[in-house]
Amino acid sequence: MTTLSTDQLFQSTYDRVAARYDDLWSRNVKTPNERLTRGLALRRGERLVDLASGSGAATLPMTRLVSPGETVAVDPSEGMLTLARERAHAEGLTLTAIQAKAEDFIAAAPAASFDVVSMRFALAYLDWQHVLPAMGRLLRSGGRLGLLTSLSTSAPQALAIYRRLAESMEMETVELPTPGAVGPVEELLARGGVRIEDSWQHNFRLWFGSGKEATRWLLDTGYIAHPALRGLEGEVLDGLVELFGAQLEDEFREDDGVPLDFFLAGIIARRP
Repeated sequence: MTTLSTDQLFQSTYDRVAARYDDLWSRNVKTPNERLTRGLALRRGERLVDLASGSGAATLPMTRLVSPGETVAVDPSEGMLTLARERAHAEGLTLTAIQAKAEDFIAAAPAASFDVVSMRFALAYLDWQHVLPAMGRLLRSGGRLGLLTSLSTSAPQALAIYRRLAESMEMETVELPTPGAVGPVEELLARGGVRIEDSWQHNFRLWFGSGKEATRWLLDTGYIAHPALRGLEGEVLDGLVELFGAQLEDEFREDDGVPLDFFLAGIIARRP
């Protein structure tokens, strides 16, 4: 059995679900994505980088606004980048696709090389305490930075079951690697020389027909990527899904189904 690193686990997950990702996740965050794009006040001819661009669901609307300026799409998943390139080509848009982790691109990119930097739903996959202060370096004077992130308070129903199961199995618990509030994110970005212009929170609830369905969704979207899942497959993984899903359903089922609540934060910042 091959044991995957956390980075490999994330990449293989997103390569596998690239074609379905927008239906699984992007459609649920259309409203905050559109708000962030509006807040960036994009203009024709600007140079934009979208870090962790995924399938291009948020990248292409920005590309339309800056065209004929350059859009650089950065993502570690080749499957996601392929989908973004195909969609751009179908619309007659030009997209520079780079397969890389966001933190590696930020470290290597020349200073003051972009008018706009966008990063959406990537903080769970990188060392954001170190990455966020470095992002402002990429911006030219007057450049804008837009960030969307899930907060660690998201999916509290699933977190409750996870902690209970981990305790019963005498496993060490791992907390969600995203910020718990918007304040620390603002402070870290400000260290990079940007001024916060707007910040807000967006909450939503998803309903699932069963606890098992909710658990599969958490796995398929990459929302859960616990180290203990590395290399699990077949009957072993199916058994874990059954166990987790049954407890999720027993504890949290309502008349409309099994809910998962999500709490997001959005930030717009500018380099003076």
